Amino acid sequence: MRDASGTMGDTSTVQLPINANGKAAEIYRTAASLIVAKGFNATSMNEIATAVGLTKAGLYHYIRGKQDLLFSIMQYAMDMVDSQVLEPASQIADAEQRLRFILIRHAGMTDHVKAITILAEEVAALNEQDRQSIVNRKRRYIDCVRSTLQELSDEGKLRDLDVSVATLNLFAMVLGLARWYRPNGKLSAMAVAEQTASLLLGGLLKSVSD
Repeated sequence: MRDASGTMGDTSTVQLPINANGKAAEIYRTAASLIVAKGFNATSMNEIATAVGLTKAGLYHYIRGKQDLLFSIMQYAMDMVDSQVLEPASQIADAEQRLRFILIRHAGMTDHVKAITILAEEVAALNEQDRQSIVNRKRRYIDCVRSTLQELSDEGKLRDLDVSVATLNLFAMVLGLARWYRPNGKLSAMAVAEQTASLLLGGLLKSVSD
């Protein structure tokens, strides 16, 4: 996959953020798994602290409370999207290659942030200010995909589809991977990502014979 400079974009390697292996990131991933399994209200701060090897007081060194934790988890998820998907995708000039990169890279992140991806949809649980912050960051991502699909439509490569409908369905399918993908299954996350991208692109783009 070639970027604007002619260099092939690498879809195979997901690089976690610099702070992804720090204690805060461990807390986000562990808390997300507990909350997805038990529910936000049923998961206590004591349980989270125990799961990450901290006292409750030690946990509060990293977060101010459950609402702050939920917001931090979502910010972490969006940081992943920005650094691993949006920023490199913006360097790919060709719209079809850019879309393929976005699909494979995002789907390939499922192995790293499965629970966080699921929890990132729970924006309604945030206060108004934090909710708007996350919504704005998600909108930037949606706009990137929508504009890419619009480019493909303008180039005559997109099937006769409404761009907004196609965009939202694309997101529903890619985000849905986190709900059924199992790391110990017969296919790796990248294999699933490749197959998902092929399925989606086959439905979105015109074939050579069209």
